Amino acid sequence: MAAKPAKPPSYSDVRQVAHAIDTGAAITVEYVATSGIRTVRTLSDLELDPPYLDAWCHLREAERVFTLSRIQSVMPA
Repeated sequence: MAAKPAKPPSYSDVRQVAHAIDTGAAITVEYVATSGIRTVRTLSDLELDPPYLDAWCHLREAERVFTLSRIQSVMPA
């Protein structure tokens, strides 16, 4: 099954990411990889480098780079 085309993040999601960056808070995101696999990840130590988000991924226990348009939802961790 092919992955759905990436969509721009919602205004609310952008605000959540910006707030987390400003305050140093962690967030939980629903992320769709290029393979189409959907995962829920908790991210911290966020750095915005559009169109990417660099973060520590608690699921993988490693620094990861996320494409903003592949983030489906954002919530506080």
